[in-house]
Amino acid sequence: MKTVEFERPDGKKLNIEIIKYQIDDADRKKQADRHRHNFFSIHFILAGQSKQEIDFEDFEIKKNQIVLIPSGSVHWEKENQDLSGYAILFKAEFFSPPQKELLNGLLQYAIALRKLLIPIEEKAVQAIIYYFELLMKEQDNDLNQNQTFILQNLMLALLNHLEGQIQKLPKSNSFVTTRRPFQRFIELVDHHYYEHQNLEFYAEHLQITKRKLSETVKSVTGQTAADYIIERITLEAKRELCFNEKSVKEIAFQLGYESPYYFSRIFKKRTGLSPEQFRTTYAE
Repeated sequence: MKTVEFERPDGKKLNIEIIKYQIDDADRKKQADRHRHNFFSIHFILAGQSKQEIDFEDFEIKKNQIVLIPSGSVHWEKENQDLSGYAILFKAEFFSPPQKELLNGLLQYAIALRKLLIPIEEKAVQAIIYYFELLMKEQDNDLNQNQTFILQNLMLALLNHLEGQIQKLPKSNSFVTTRRPFQRFIELVDHHYYEHQNLEFYAEHLQITKRKLSETVKSVTGQTAADYIIERITLEAKRELCFNEKSVKEIAFQLGYESPYYFSRIFKKRTGLSPEQFRTTYAE
């Protein structure tokens, strides 16, 4: 499986690219196989439909939807029927550290609840298009010395609009009320899941009890904090099994399991397949 690297076709040293694709765009063809992104992408679908697989889950993509593809995801566009819309490709380095908080909040909600598709209300469509068009115009403005700063702020405005749409989705209220501790928990898990699978580590860093931690995570995701950690490890295991030729034993040790047999048992319980069966099924 190959990694798709971020690279602007014009060679500009910007960690962002805004694209508009049309139904008859001959240059835009679906990826013929699974691949892994080393950047984030946000797609706004204006027409057509598509079947896509993101981290081994199938999604039916239709008009007036935002599609979020997190960095590191395994992606495959299985089918594309007259798709048109916009796409923003960007690396995390594009944002300054304070700006990343809003981005992380949006993406972490989407990833945690597998809400990678955000429906956009008809009355909000033109406002979203407006920001995509502004971003496209500004990326072509080579004479502006403040180009990156302007693009960053336009992106933040767009993300605020998308968050407004997210807050109308089921379970969004619990996400808003527990946003900071939940977001911090997700950040900690992303950085430490392979070395810390116990709740004590996360509760201590968040300065809350294990019970409060699990209640917070469950109010947003519907699962306990311990289950969320295992799900995160399982997702990375899926990616590793498809992305390289490491043995199951090597992957188990890499993900913090002392026993490959225990890892295989947990993996099969979560996916219904042994690691070897999963690799055979998905490593195309």
